[in-house]
Parts: sequence; C-alpha cells; structure tokens
Amino acid sequence: MNRETGKKVLKKRRRISQTGALALLVAAALIFAAGFYLGYEKGAGQKRRASDILLVNADHPLSPDYVPDELVNLYEMRHSFRLSRSDIYLTYGTYLAAQEMFAAAESENVNGFYITSGYRSYERQKEVYAECRDGYAQKPGCSEHQTGLCFDVTAENVGGFENTPQYAWLRQNAWKYGFIQRYPANKAHITGISYEPWHYRYVGTEAAAYMHKNNLTLEEYLN
Repeated sequence: MNRETGKKVLKKRRRISQTGALALLVAAALIFAAGFYLGYEKGAGQKRRASDILLVNADHPLSPDYVPDELVNLYEMRHSFRLSRSDIYLTYGTYLAAQEMFAAAESENVNGFYITSGYRSYERQKEVYAECRDGYAQKPGCSEHQTGLCFDVTAENVGGFENTPQYAWLRQNAWKYGFIQRYPANKAHITGISYEPWHYRYVGTEAAAYMHKNNLTLEEYLN
C-alpha cells in the first residue's frame, strides 16, 4: 500500500468512526427523550386519573343543582344483593361494579348483603341533616351520596356490621372491584367523618388498589 492509498484508508476510517460516534449519540439522545417522555406521560397520566376522581367533603361541597349522569334504579336492575327499599339509585358504572363484586362474594358463599342507601339529592340531604343530631349526617352538598358513586350496606340481623363475615369479605376484596371503605377507623382527622364500616365509594380499580396497598384515604390519595 502506497502512501497516498494509506492516507485515503485512514481518512475513510476516521469518517466511519465519526459516523458511528454520531449514531451512538443520536441513539442515546433518542433513548433519553423516550424515557423522559414516557415518565412524563406516566406522571401526567396519574395526575389526570386522580383529577378525574370526584372529592366531596366539607371543604369540597357540591352545588345544589349537581345531579350525576346515568342514575339507575337498583330495584329494576339485575342484582346479587338485597335492597332495603325499592327507590335506591346509583350511577350505572357504580352499579355494574357493585353487581360484579357482590356476585363474586356470593360465589364464595358470602351473601346476605343489604344496600340501604345510594344516591341522595341535595334537597333530600337537607332533610336528612335536619332530622339527625349533630355529627350524624353531613351538611347538604357535603355528602358523597349526592355523587351516586357510593352506597351504604349492611347484613341481615346484625348488631354491628363490622363484626360480620360480609364486612370481612368487603375489607379483603372490595378494592379489587374499584371500591374503598371511604371512612376507615383512625382516619377521622383526615376525612372529617367518623368510622363508617358500611360506606363504600367507587373510585375505579387502579385507584382502589393503590389506596388499599398504601392504606390511604381518598383525601390522602388525591393530595
């Protein structure tokens, strides 16, 4: 190989080396950008999902004219639970999740659930609040029942729902179907509501699983 040919080969090798290095830099930049984008999207997605969950409490009241969409009468729907009245309503999505949950409980020979309350209008909550002693009902607009996303449940012939097999089953399994026990024990300083083992709120399976795993209230999860 003469001197001129050697220079050409060396120059060609340098170009290849530079091209390879540039390709590596571009690939690294693309990987970093993709990772950043996916991480951002994941975080943003989590925020969007959290922001889709309606929070109702004394600090976040609903307006008097708030009425949820797609309310259904449970008495008119297929159900694997009992009803204390024929005029109990839930949103359609909440009903579907509840039906799936109680059907699963029944398949495990845990039945006898009674839903005693669901959707409650602002005007009806005003009546309930006026009829109850202080601390036994939320003020109008501050009750989750106005959302149509929650229900109260009990079992037949029980002195305390928290001592029943039905309650034990819900404690272990409700989160799998998107429900949380909204007002757990020892969390009243966060929720503003005393322990209610009978009150279950639909938040979706992803949020419910996260809250169950981390022992969080809805307020803690959204904050």
